[in-house]
Amino acid sequence: MNNEFCVLASVIESGNTPLPPFVGKLIQNAPESFDDLRAGKIAVTVRTMRQAGEPVNFSIIGERHLPFLNFIITELNHSVMLLAHAEFYAETCWQAFQVRRFLSVTDEAVQAMKSAPGQAPAIIANTRAALDNITSESHTLIDRITARIYSPQAKPIEPAPRYSIANTQLCTPGNLTTLSAQAKAGKSAAIGAMMASTFARDTDCLGFTSTNPHGHAVVHLDTEQCPFDHWQLIQRALRRARVDTAPEWLRSFCLTGFSADDVRSAIRVSMDDAKKQFGGVHSVFIDGIADAAHDVNDPDETSSLITELHKLAIEFDCPIINIIHVNPGSDFKTRGHLGSQLERKSETNLRLEKDDSGASVIWADKNRRAPIPKNTAPRFVWNDEAGMHVLAASIGSIKQAASLNELREQCHEAFGNAGTSTLTWTAFVTALLRVPGVNSKRTAERIHTDAKERGIIVKNVIGQWELSA
Repeated sequence: MNNEFCVLASVIESGNTPLPPFVGKLIQNAPESFDDLRAGKIAVTVRTMRQAGEPVNFSIIGERHLPFLNFIITELNHSVMLLAHAEFYAETCWQAFQVRRFLSVTDEAVQAMKSAPGQAPAIIANTRAALDNITSESHTLIDRITARIYSPQAKPIEPAPRYSIANTQLCTPGNLTTLSAQAKAGKSAAIGAMMASTFARDTDCLGFTSTNPHGHAVVHLDTEQCPFDHWQLIQRALRRARVDTAPEWLRSFCLTGFSADDVRSAIRVSMDDAKKQFGGVHSVFIDGIADAAHDVNDPDETSSLITELHKLAIEFDCPIINIIHVNPGSDFKTRGHLGSQLERKSETNLRLEKDDSGASVIWADKNRRAPIPKNTAPRFVWNDEAGMHVLAASIGSIKQAASLNELREQCHEAFGNAGTSTLTWTAFVTALLRVPGVNSKRTAERIHTDAKERGIIVKNVIGQWELSA
């Protein structure tokens, strides 16, 4: 009795009845999951019909596979059993399929190594990822779900964020971060500042702060800049951190010109190597992640890539920061399905744009943690003397300073109008009403309150108001 025939015959006989786990997995992965070519092709037809809601029975299957009619009548038709019994044989078939996949992956790896020995690291990384995928699928879904069940006694350790900006924590281990940037908005400066913050001491890192007490690797993959510009980025990071040489654990690679497959493989390879050398990975920067995909609009490819990145972030206990461009002329719509999916899956979505003054602003409004309002977000500008971008005042602080200056000028003018250095509350409000722009008593009273709270005016020993020193 052929186990595959029993499973397939039982599915056909059951019509459109829901399938048990292993039976369903075999049908879902047909034709590869069936060793018999005829059974595999029929299983594909059965799957298509079930998905379309079409009735499934031996008569219809026979009509659609006339070349296999004798096989259907003599082999399949005599192998029918209850689905519950077929599930037992389906598990055996699934295990056999996994063995075939394992052998196929290893054989392909051997042939690839023979053909291109110089690509050994990428081949090994791809092979390992494929084998990991096979291993993960060898467990039943219920086993995997059970391993993740909530337990009040098994509280996970709360991850400590690897970076912060504007008193907001970013980039926790096991999560993805997305930095989306307009063209020429200063993303290289922001990336360099983030990396510099891991080894800088009391210097301007554009608002970013970080620590790396264990000396774990900071991995940076640059797929966009030429080798010289990549070198310049790291040199500026060193000057920003005020050090002469980079720490050994800063692992920055220029991968511009690499194929999408090689970039994708390089992510794991570089992380594997970094963990071996430095005992762990602090954080990973991928600038830009779109170069790891053949088509940023392909849902299957991009979803697979993001799932793989999330898996790596969990496996290596680190955040992965993905840098992606905004579509030209759009209001922060990132590139393709890749950008949309990254935004949904990322813990933190940092946005980088130029404001009206030409300063770069780093803000965030779609985070799992606290947002970074644009009004109070860090801003930075290019400084010729420093030879790099430097931190500037936030929009909120600029407005606050302007408001404070205006308030101070109004108070000085009020005392000037009164011709005295001390005034009662009533006299001060009356003097304010003579200041241009103060058009009501209510406005004058508000100015008095604000000036008092900000220390611009103070009471003297006899209870009158005067300008503070």
